[in-house]
Amino acid sequence: MCRERKVYTTSADPYCKFIKQHFNEKGIDYQEVDIGRNEAGFCELISFYGKGPLPVIVEDGRIVPVHQVIKNVQAMF
Repeated sequence: MCRERKVYTTSADPYCKFIKQHFNEKGIDYQEVDIGRNEAGFCELISFYGKGPLPVIVEDGRIVPVHQVIKNVQAMF
């Protein structure tokens, strides 16, 4: 089971909105880092994980593909 989950997002991205809504509906704990409003969070994302499509989901320090997270969540419920 995941001990720490961070979700790097931007407020305007529809995929970010979807994953946050999905987690909230399922009661899944996560720390959101809105890189559009949090410069330190943006720098953290770039320095540790590089550039890529959002949202970026990090569980226990490892990037997890969005489709895998959704599949795992669906299996729990």
